[in-house]
Amino acid sequence: MLTVTHFLRRAAAGAVAAMAAAAALAAPAHAVTDPAPPVLQGEAAVGSVLTASFDPASYRGCGQGAGPDYRVEWYRDGVRVYPPVGISQYPLTTADLGAQFTLTVAANGACWGMEATSEPTEPVAASSRNSGFTGRDTAELMARTSDGALVLYPRGSGWEAPRTVGPGWNAMSIVLSPGDFDGDGVNDLLARSADGTLYLYPGTGSGGLGSPRAIGWGWNRFDAILGPGDFDGDGANDILAREPGGALILYPGNGRGGWGAARQVGQGWDALNALATPGNIDGRPGRDIIARDRAGNLRLYSGDGAGGWSGSSIVGTGWGGMQRIGGSGDFDGDGTPDLYAIDSAGTLLVYYSDGAGGWTGAEAVGWGWGGFTALV
Repeated sequence: MLTVTHFLRRAAAGAVAAMAAAAALAAPAHAVTDPAPPVLQGEAAVGSVLTASFDPASYRGCGQGAGPDYRVEWYRDGVRVYPPVGISQYPLTTADLGAQFTLTVAANGACWGMEATSEPTEPVAASSRNSGFTGRDTAELMARTSDGALVLYPRGSGWEAPRTVGPGWNAMSIVLSPGDFDGDGVNDLLARSADGTLYLYPGTGSGGLGSPRAIGWGWNRFDAILGPGDFDGDGANDILAREPGGALILYPGNGRGGWGAARQVGQGWDALNALATPGNIDGRPGRDIIARDRAGNLRLYSGDGAGGWSGSSIVGTGWGGMQRIGGSGDFDGDGTPDLYAIDSAGTLLVYYSDGAGGWTGAEAVGWGWGGFTALV
């Protein structure tokens, strides 16, 4: 369990050195043990990239110098497909909606017949908030300034120059991103006006926004509105909304900018004073919620992938001093979504997920973030 005061800068030098030392050892004539199954990392959602992780040393020598030691094969719903570039990554598009992917690594030459296959991914869902706003599957943020300007903080390999998306956003009491809500494959924004109207701002895929349209009325009955992604497992992104009395309501999206039938999925959520939607942070099927209680404990509420819950646990203590807590994607590129927080000094901190509901460390990635009136 990681506390707020225990910030760790992760160092991979030891692991790299160990790999280099192993590579320096004399290779066997061919592999003699069955390889471990490969792992597919990354979110199974449009706009994300699946990355293959496996140990090439398991196949060392199989080609006997006459060719590659192994071959990598991608399968979508059991049918072989080919990545557009290279062999280790597969970018997901709207053509992959609903499909499940596996990866097989098979030996050549002397080890012919030796192969290992990954577990299948979850069915590919609509593009989630975690893939960002510029179409590059990176952790990006939008922030509202005190004068109402909405500013995009794009990221490639690191932070890029911020750019203003538009003025006048202080007229909105809540701003969030549901991911792709209208089915065009790029991420959108939702915003609630003072009179309770909920507006959809379609994303352009390059960091901009199209013309808004109203998609709901009476939303001022809620004190929190969240975009968890595909919470009920039907492939379309959904919305969770909390009433002041603590009821949590699921509003299923229909994938076309509209709604399915709403239903209650929780009670007593008024005991929590901060809510965040990091995506799948525990490695099990379903989209999860991170919440802070009044004692400063950080709680993980694991989604079951079907519109309900599979459990809850405390994953941090001492979080009461944080101004904001949120999820915006994978900051460190390890294939798992992370959590951000802004402390009382305005420092932007990232807490790196271990992919199993815990943390591997944290570090400061920005300063001066305390003056914003909203983060998306």
